Amino acid sequence: MTIAMVPANAGMELETFIGLPVRLYAAYSDFVPPLKMDRESVLHPDKAAFFKHGKAQYWLAYRDGNPVGRISAQIDFSQPPGVFDDAGLFGCIDAIDDPAVTRALFETAEAWLRAEGCSRVMGPFLLSINGEPGLLVDGRDEPPLVMVPWHPVYLERHLLAHGFAPAHDLHYWRLDDLTTKLAALHKRQRTGNRFSDLVVRKVDMKNLPRDLEIMRTIYNDAWKNNWGFVPLEKVDLDAISTDLKPFVKPEFGFIVEKAGEPIATAMIVPNLFEITHDVGANPSLLGFMKLGLRTLFHEFHTGHAIILGVNSEFRHSVGGAMIAMTLVNEIVERFADPKHASGWFEAGWVLEDNLPLQKILETYGFEKKRTLRLFEKSLDGA
Repeated sequence: MTIAMVPANAGMELETFIGLPVRLYAAYSDFVPPLKMDRESVLHPDKAAFFKHGKAQYWLAYRDGNPVGRISAQIDFSQPPGVFDDAGLFGCIDAIDDPAVTRALFETAEAWLRAEGCSRVMGPFLLSINGEPGLLVDGRDEPPLVMVPWHPVYLERHLLAHGFAPAHDLHYWRLDDLTTKLAALHKRQRTGNRFSDLVVRKVDMKNLPRDLEIMRTIYNDAWKNNWGFVPLEKVDLDAISTDLKPFVKPEFGFIVEKAGEPIATAMIVPNLFEITHDVGANPSLLGFMKLGLRTLFHEFHTGHAIILGVNSEFRHSVGGAMIAMTLVNEIVERFADPKHASGWFEAGWVLEDNLPLQKILETYGFEKKRTLRLFEKSLDGA
């Protein structure tokens, strides 16, 4: 049967593109769809921050008049020279379990990237590495987590069959039973007490733009020498903060200062699936009423630690490790709630070769729960 590839950057095709995973994966019990308006904020060309520093083309695959797959190809202009070997990117790969469909999707995206002058392709990304990177290859039966994609098991097989090779793994580490961990934490001296001039403060909501810029600057400096680093753009962090502002408490974002200078930062994103898991991707009026009430009164007990970093001047030092442990201490201290014995949060993504951070996480009792894999392929036949 013929597979028709249709551009999908506008109109009804764009609406179908954004909502297609809900249609494709409805039968999978492990798939919990995010809200449609959330997906629009990260994919719609008129709304997504990515389009202020990159460009992307979307396609839908149709068979017998029905949409059976989607894919994107994109160029991120904030990607430094040499990162990913100057590869173009692909993403939004969602499809039925049919090699003919995925082949048509990959070939279409690859042709667009070749026309843009790319000799390699890397992905998947939604839409950049600072968005939702990677194909979920382990942990798809775990509870859904905000800013973490979900994929069926067969998609990795299709990527490999089409000539893609694994490039890098990104892991998510979970700390369970936060109240117990908090009690243990209080039994020992806080690592931060070893620094007489170390101060941890929460984000100042009255000066939020200033503090967000401090956090972005620290994050970019902390990770600039890591594999695949692409600077976090101001518009990207602004978009995250705007979308999550109704749900984030000031104490969920904090900055560590030493002698009055900001040196480390972290932000905890509440797991919005706690309040959206049972209303569907496109809630009814009653569903939106539920969301409104939950937004006002719900106490989150699961979350995702992001924008976690320590200034590069402390890299590979005992002091840097202690400051990083101070960050973890603060996250546990601020997110643990005795009312939620089952509370947990995850730190991710963590590069597979970031052994110092993994050692710190293991010290606290974190366990690896999810793996997202990036794939690469040459476009010139090499």
